[in-house]
Amino acid sequence: MHRYEEERVPLIPVIKQRWIPTRVLVCLMMFTACWTNYMCRLQMPILAVPMIKALPSNATTGVCQPESRFRRAIAWLDPGVHLEDYILSERIAAAEEATDPITHNIRIRRQDDAVPEQVSRPLDGPIELFNGLPFDWRPQVRGQLIAAYSYGNVPGNFLGGVMAVRWGPKRAILWTSIVAALVSLISPILAQFHWTVLLLSRIIIGLTGGVTFPACHTLVAQWAPPDEKARFVWTLLGGSFGTVFTYPMVAGIAQSMTWESGWYIPSLLMLIWICFWAVITYDRPTEHPGISDEEKEYILSAQAGTVKQDKPTLKDMPIKEILTSIPFISLIFCHFGNMFLMFFYQNSMMLYLTKALGFELTKGGLAASLPWAGRMFFGFIFSWAGDTIKRKEIVSVTVLRKGATVFSHLLPGIFLILVGYVGCRLVLANLFLILALGFNGAASISNLSNNQDLSPNFAGFLYGIMNTIGSSSGMIVSPLVEEIAGKYGNPIDRWQTLFWIGSGVCIVCMIVFQFGGSGNIQSWNEVRTERDAEAARN
Repeated sequence: MHRYEEERVPLIPVIKQRWIPTRVLVCLMMFTACWTNYMCRLQMPILAVPMIKALPSNATTGVCQPESRFRRAIAWLDPGVHLEDYILSERIAAAEEATDPITHNIRIRRQDDAVPEQVSRPLDGPIELFNGLPFDWRPQVRGQLIAAYSYGNVPGNFLGGVMAVRWGPKRAILWTSIVAALVSLISPILAQFHWTVLLLSRIIIGLTGGVTFPACHTLVAQWAPPDEKARFVWTLLGGSFGTVFTYPMVAGIAQSMTWESGWYIPSLLMLIWICFWAVITYDRPTEHPGISDEEKEYILSAQAGTVKQDKPTLKDMPIKEILTSIPFISLIFCHFGNMFLMFFYQNSMMLYLTKALGFELTKGGLAASLPWAGRMFFGFIFSWAGDTIKRKEIVSVTVLRKGATVFSHLLPGIFLILVGYVGCRLVLANLFLILALGFNGAASISNLSNNQDLSPNFAGFLYGIMNTIGSSSGMIVSPLVEEIAGKYGNPIDRWQTLFWIGSGVCIVCMIVFQFGGSGNIQSWNEVRTERDAEAARN
């Protein structure tokens, strides 16, 4: 029996006497850190709809296309199909008579309906804080603005891994969050100079946002006992909760107030959160002034032999061994497939729901948030199951990680394909979208946990590398969506092609991991540092 298992029995009752264990508070702060990260990330994909003038070619031309043989075959799955047909026909009739004189947000339009000319912000007009008028920018500009976050996020993830090692995860997240909140706060002003200025601001926010997850993985490695690690990783799905919260909140603010307010209010909330992060979070149990001696000893004993308590330096990093490790390379592929799915949802779902299916902005925001709620709920179940399987040693960690990818990659790929073939069946479309992202919650025990398996000592640095490569998918998704569907008015048949692409990437990356993935601690996790070598000589 391991030493930490022998000591756990007398320690647990003492820890439970405390109101809230310190490691739970740290989990809560990591959860909210990922939440605020996604709030900054999603502002542009959501606000791109009301702040950019819609072109006549962007009418929802694909909403009521003739049913395909496949759609007729699965129509029996949707009990509300006939009701939806009636609702759609009523919406079309109403849309012919009632439009918004400013933004012309018609819920459903016929393919041959002309969209009235919108009133847009004059190019040489004065800077105004709450004008509410959209910009007259091309759809390609919209795609670049949405993708701009990824342009910064890609190097930001690598930077995050380095910063977490060099300055510690607490300070890395603290200072980058301050920058992100302030830049987001002034984004409506920056946009009035030129769209390229707004694009640069989104790159900066993406750069700061890339730091969050590698830094949080460093915190997980330092704070999580082995039998609780999956639940710690689940807190990193706080981004999913942030999405659930952000979509309806920002969309509701933009529709009921102005789109500028959709930038101001979340940014101010983030500045308040930063104060709590600065007070509550610490890099490791040995540094936290509020932790009990019993809880500290429990964590350190549980991690004995796998996690070094000394902070590693950049010189300690086994760079060559990491970059040539087959299990880690396979994990990078697996994570890329997961991130491609994430960015596909984040960057394009509002466009699909509002432009292709015809939801109005507020309802589109609510519908877009539901899959993320499913991901968070499923993720909690998978995390609990993963910890249980690991603790009882039902299967090996390698089998657990590879089996989880069936849920996190294969099933989402299948449901994503189905979404493209249900067309106007809004119930089925939303159901399949929820199931696709919901099952991806299993990523909490597949690609999101595997870096902790391979090297607890360098988990944050590993995540920085894999997320750097994975986040590059965000640079691909938005321009791809605009090129295939956006510039043609977002017809559903072109979205079918996009769903096939997203599914294919997700499934192929899973197959690579099945062949090369591993759940075992790698030999380079125990690379001797200069301090160890000096101690051995003495």
